[in-house]
Amino acid sequence: MRMTCRVCNGKNLALFLDLGNQPHGDSFIAPKDLKKREPHYPLRACFCVDCTTVQIDHTVPKEVMFEEYLYVSGTTRSLEKHFEESTKRLIKKLKLKKGDFVVDIGSNDGTWLDCWRCTGIQTLGVDGAKNLAKIANEKGLETWPKFFNEKVAKEIIKKKGHANLVTAAGVFFHLEELHSVTEGVAELIGEKGVLCVQAIYLGQMLQIMAFDQIYHEHLTYWTLRSIEALLGQYNLEVFSAEFIPIHGGSIEYLIAKKGTRKISKSVTEMRKREKELHLGELAIYRTFASRTWKIKKELLLILERFKKEGKKVYALGAPIKGSTLLNSFGIGSDLVPAAVEVNHLKIGKYIPGVRIPILDEKKTPPPDAYLVLAWNFLPELLQKMEAYIKNGGAFIVPIPKPMVIDKNNYQEFVIKS
Repeated sequence: MRMTCRVCNGKNLALFLDLGNQPHGDSFIAPKDLKKREPHYPLRACFCVDCTTVQIDHTVPKEVMFEEYLYVSGTTRSLEKHFEESTKRLIKKLKLKKGDFVVDIGSNDGTWLDCWRCTGIQTLGVDGAKNLAKIANEKGLETWPKFFNEKVAKEIIKKKGHANLVTAAGVFFHLEELHSVTEGVAELIGEKGVLCVQAIYLGQMLQIMAFDQIYHEHLTYWTLRSIEALLGQYNLEVFSAEFIPIHGGSIEYLIAKKGTRKISKSVTEMRKREKELHLGELAIYRTFASRTWKIKKELLLILERFKKEGKKVYALGAPIKGSTLLNSFGIGSDLVPAAVEVNHLKIGKYIPGVRIPILDEKKTPPPDAYLVLAWNFLPELLQKMEAYIKNGGAFIVPIPKPMVIDKNNYQEFVIKS
């Protein structure tokens, strides 16, 4: 259990949401291991009164969480599209050109690397998940199966030179070696390079009640103010902060050495907005916690109603955030007897803690309703399963407020092309 802040090392951590002891949400259970009890770890969200960083106070070893990682970027078309759009935007904004060098930290299966490669830009991926690094290398996308830190940064500089751009999408909240990584990036970008951090935005997370984004992989939850508290220690500063819709609401921070880039209006506007939203005050987080338990009550009422009516409910998808929701709310196979997935790395296994079996979505007859655990991809899922909804199926969506989507109201949630 940590007693000091991950960012500023201060000792004023205030607990505001205790989700109990839970297994690591991505440690899916093989049938042969069902008789064993998997390790459980505290899952508690705290607020640093000194630097305002929200964080969890227990660290599961990164080797447990990431060496065999089951989240694969390329399985979601909306994420592929997001990376394609990000590549075009960053090339234009940063004036990148053919032959420039981009390093992607936490590069997963190489989905974003592939977008860069198509433009003639030189790439290197770094990812501690050996299984995913192998997939990327097999695609011809050079990926080092290592956890990025200052030592790895020095190796890259020695072998390939400084990077024009370092990208870290959905990575900066995972970092156990937060300070070593930040120092390494500061060295890797030299005096002229840029770091692009894409991270789930705490302000949006509070607004849409995404408490299920709290899990053991997410050690820190960023606002502009809190990430600036970290970057300032390494002569780095944010020069652009733009909202991007991926993962239910994220921010793309563009970061460089202090004084080397003009500070965008977006940065000053975001500072002002964070102050208006009281993101630097403990009270807002305590309100978030009380609303979380209200969601539990409302969701359980819906699931129990479906069960009473003799209707079968399966979980649609088995994302790690779903493990947080199911384990926090005590939703097991009595209410949700199965989950369906398209990710072959999860099919045939069981969701940790609640022990719900994961079936192949393509081979499983649809139930009366799906509990949508991957709610951040709701428009894509509605489009994909429109026929199911029209024929009487239903989606139970837990976030931001538990509700049922069926043929009578689904059009309200479909993004018109």
